[in-house]
Formats: sequence, C-alpha cells, structure tokens
Amino acid sequence: MSCTGLMQNTSITYSLYNTSSGDTAATSGLIPPEDTVIIVPLRDFAPRILLHKPENLAGSLIYTIIFLIIFAVIRLRGKNLFSLLMNVVAKKKKYEIVLNEGITQNLVYYFLSLFLSFSILSIAFTYLTRQDFDPHQILYTLGYLTGWHLLLICILRLCSWTFNTRAAGEESIINLWAYHIVGGLIVSPFVLATFFVKEFAIPLMIRITVMCLILFYLVKFARWVGILFAYKVPIFYMILYLCALEVIPWLVLYRLLV
Repeated sequence: MSCTGLMQNTSITYSLYNTSSGDTAATSGLIPPEDTVIIVPLRDFAPRILLHKPENLAGSLIYTIIFLIIFAVIRLRGKNLFSLLMNVVAKKKKYEIVLNEGITQNLVYYFLSLFLSFSILSIAFTYLTRQDFDPHQILYTLGYLTGWHLLLICILRLCSWTFNTRAAGEESIINLWAYHIVGGLIVSPFVLATFFVKEFAIPLMIRITVMCLILFYLVKFARWVGILFAYKVPIFYMILYLCALEVIPWLVLYRLLV
C-alpha cells in the first residue's frame, strides 16, 4: 500500500486513556483493511507555549543594574517618596499630607519612579503577548503608558477646573501617581528574575506577576469608585470615566501588542 493511500484512509481518534498494543491488536480485526485508526492519548496532545529567556543577557544585566541604581537614588534622595506612596495606597495618609510634604519638589523623582514602574510593566506585557523580550515593543509600550498617564492628569486637571472640584482633582491625581508607580514596582522582582532564572521557573514568575497585577488593579478600581462616590459624582460620569480612561486603554494596548 502506498504512502498516499495510507494518508487518505487514516483517521485519528483522541482518547483520554492510553491504549496498549494488545488492545490495538484485538480491535484491528474489526477495522476494514483499507482503513487505519490511530489512537492518540489526549494527554499526550497538549501543545505548550515555549517561554524563552532573553537572548541578549548583557542587555538584561545592564537594564537591571540601571534599574537598581535609579531605585537606590530615589530611595536616598526622594524624601521618603516610596513610603509616602505606599501610605497613599494603603490609605494611611491623606492626599493633603502628601501635597504638603513636597510633591512639586520631588517631581523629578516621581518621574523617575514612574519610568521604573512603566518600564517593568512594558517588559511584562511584551513578554506575555509576544513570549519574547522585544526591545522595540518594550519602548513602544513604555511610550504608550507614559502618554496615557499624562493624558489622565490633564483630563483630571481640566475636570476639576471645569466643575470647580479642586479637592477631588488633587486627590485623584495623587492616587494616580501612587497606583501607577507602586503597581510596577511591586512586581519588579519577579519580572527581573525572568532574565536570570532557568527556563522551567519562568512560568512561575509570570503567574505570580499576573496574579499580583490583577489583585492590585482590582484594589485600584475599587479605590477609584470610592473616591467618585465620596465626591458625589453621578453614576453616569463614573461609568464613563472608568470605562473610557481605565478599562479601554488596557484593551487598546492589548490589541496593539497582539
């Protein structure tokens, strides 16, 4: 029988159980000679996405060193910036106290912290969607997240000025800086670890990163709802803001990367 004939008369059946050679021989007599049935255990037919470490190890090492240097500079010169932001996230300090403790004087360190956070998130999102550390996609994502952050600040400033709600605008902007900075930094150890761990440990690092981000942004979403309710924002405007400026940008970023 030719190979062409075998391919035309072959059917594949997936089974949850392994089939021994004896069972195959016993059932072979019931199958017409011109047909062939190949029984493949379903658990052996499990395609996996291969996760690779970055090929440019020197570039990963340089980025890690730069990240740690900038982080150390912010810790030493940023006037307790990280502790202030963590207190805002944990609701242990009011936004007025953060404003009085010098957000304008520390603006450079706020932007450096934002750069660290968004760079980590850009690496994580690029790896999750491309299964690779593509430098061009990482820079593209970093620019997108930075532009989104600045756009949110401008919109919040405009809304607070238009509706004469300065307190609501200031509190929203403080929380925006806090959540955008802390969100990337809390997962930075796991993202940086993917550069250097063995390949079998990369899926674990990715799962921990995804779980932390999901929980963190659920807390952020609940916090935004609390702020909007506290200032008696109509439900229509609340839904409009959350959908248009918090949910849709992430969907657009996912669509662009995928």
